[in-house]
Amino acid sequence: MAELESDPKREAPTTDSTAEQAAPMLGCLYCHHEGEMVSGEGRKILGFGSGLPILTCKHCGSVALFEPKPDSGSWRIKYRRFNRESQYYYAMVNLGTAGWLDEGEALDISRRAYVQRKRIAQAESGDLSFLQADPLETPPPLMSPDERVYITLNPVILQQSAARATSLGTGSDDNGVQDSGTFYLTDRKIHLLGHRRDWSHKLTDINAIDYTDRYWRIHVGHSNQHYRGMNAPNQIDAQLFCAVVKALQAKS
Repeated sequence: MAELESDPKREAPTTDSTAEQAAPMLGCLYCHHEGEMVSGEGRKILGFGSGLPILTCKHCGSVALFEPKPDSGSWRIKYRRFNRESQYYYAMVNLGTAGWLDEGEALDISRRAYVQRKRIAQAESGDLSFLQADPLETPPPLMSPDERVYITLNPVILQQSAARATSLGTGSDDNGVQDSGTFYLTDRKIHLLGHRRDWSHKLTDINAIDYTDRYWRIHVGHSNQHYRGMNAPNQIDAQLFCAVVKALQAKS
C-alpha cells in the first residue's frame, strides 16, 4: 500500500519557538481550523486540579490541557473532551484518547489526521490513486495473476458466528475463529492466506462492512462469516480501510 503522505498544499499547524506561539494556540490540532482556539486558566479547587491552561476549540468543541515548557521552548497536550463525529475518527483514536503527548508526537498525529480526512474524501469519491495497486509477482493459488492488490494486512482472522451481531457492541468476537493469516484486498476479491487453508471471496460476496475504534469487520456470504482486523499504528486505519473496500465494491 502506498505511503499516506501529507498534502503539500496544507499541513496541520506547525510549532513556533515559544510556548506562547505554539501550534495548539494558533490552530486546532484536532480539527485543523485556525482562529478558533480559546485559552483559559485552569483552576485548582481544594488542592485538586492541575492549574494548567485549558484550550478550547470553538469549531469542534475539543478541550485540552496545555503544558508549556519554558526551559526547552516546547510543550505537551492532553485532551479532556473531543469530538466523536466520523470525520474526526483518526484524531479521536490517536489524539483524543492518547493521554499526554509531547509536542512532536502531537504534531505528527495531527498531520496524519488531516491527511486521513483527505484520503477518506478521495475514497468516498471513488479516487484510489493514493494507493499503489499492483499484481503480486507470485500470487497465491486463489488469486488471479492480473488481480491488483490495493492493501495487505497481517494478521487478520476469519470467524463464523452462531448468529450475526445486530450492532458493533454485540456478538462474540473471540469465538468461532476459523483461521488467521495474511489478508489481501484486490480490485476483485478479498483473500486470506490462513494457517489452515487459503480463503477467497469476491467483492460482490460482501454484504456488510463495519468498524469501531479498535477494529474493522467485513461480513461475507450467508453463513455468518466475517473477516476482522485490528487497528494497528503501522497499518491503514479501520475507517479508511472500510472506505477503500466500499469504493472497490462499487466498481466491481
